[in-house]
This record gives sequence, C-alpha cells and structure tokens, in this order.
Amino acid sequence: MFHKNVLSSLRSVPSQQLQSVQTTAPQLILLPPGGGAPKKSPSPLFDLVAIAAHRCSSFFAEAAVLVLVLALLDRFMLKGRMELNWVVSAFTISLLLLAASIATDFSSRRWLKRH
Repeated sequence: MFHKNVLSSLRSVPSQQLQSVQTTAPQLILLPPGGGAPKKSPSPLFDLVAIAAHRCSSFFAEAAVLVLVLALLDRFMLKGRMELNWVVSAFTISLLLLAASIATDFSSRRWLKRH
C-alpha cells in the first residue's frame, strides 16, 4: 500500500524539480574526533579486515569455551563418568580454538598497523 502512494506522489512531481532535489542533497562524511580533514580509508578490503578480524577472534574464543563446557557435560550425561582421553581431547580442542583466537587478534592488529 505504501509503495503505491510513493509511486503516485513521485509521478506528480515534475522531473526538473526531482533532479534539482537529487543534485542539491547534502553529502554525509565522517570526520575524525578532533576535527580536521576527513580521512579516507585506502580500500573497502581494509574496512572489511578491520571489522571481521575482531569478530572472528571473538568467535574462536567463544567456541573454545562452548566446546569445553558442552563436550564435557554431554559426555558426562551420556556415560555417567568421565574418561581421561575424552577430557584431554576436549581440552586440546578448546586450547586450539583459543590459540586461533589469539593468533587472529594478534595478526589482525599487526596487519592493521602496517596498513
């Protein structure tokens, strides 16, 4: 229903007036926190890495905790006892995920500082 109203109102506006509104619209730019000239990022890849690196690092850290807790809890509830090799494998997987979290965070920070 709303899209029909928008289309009908756009048809009633003359095309010259619509073009003038589109060309005079203000552009929004981000300024750094102390004022000054806006900084342009080198590429969209830089922004993607900056955002995704911290998300991936957090994901690995959360996965490490979940694997450890849920694997041990599941095994205990299923068997009613803990076996040493199951505990060792759960800790190993958890430590590997935690190491991946640290490595991702560390390498992303170094890469962002260089670029």
